[in-house]
Amino acid sequence: MPIQNDTLLSLWDIENMPACEEGMEFVRRFLEAAGECVTTLGRARTSSSRANLLWAYNAMVLHSDGCQNCNRI
Repeated sequence: MPIQNDTLLSLWDIENMPACEEGMEFVRRFLEAAGECVTTLGRARTSSSRANLLWAYNAMVLHSDGCQNCNRI
């Protein structure tokens, strides 16, 4: 079942997020990678989309652990 990236991004209240601009970019990348995983579920390309999702998640967590504005995400 394909999902549009805008659909996931619209669920977040971006204006009230306790995060810096860089942190919000990591969140955006994570949500886009999650949407790609859902879209490619069951296809042969799923291993690369899962790898992208894990990379995006780890980058988001690493940034938020060290950022004063993002450690509340």
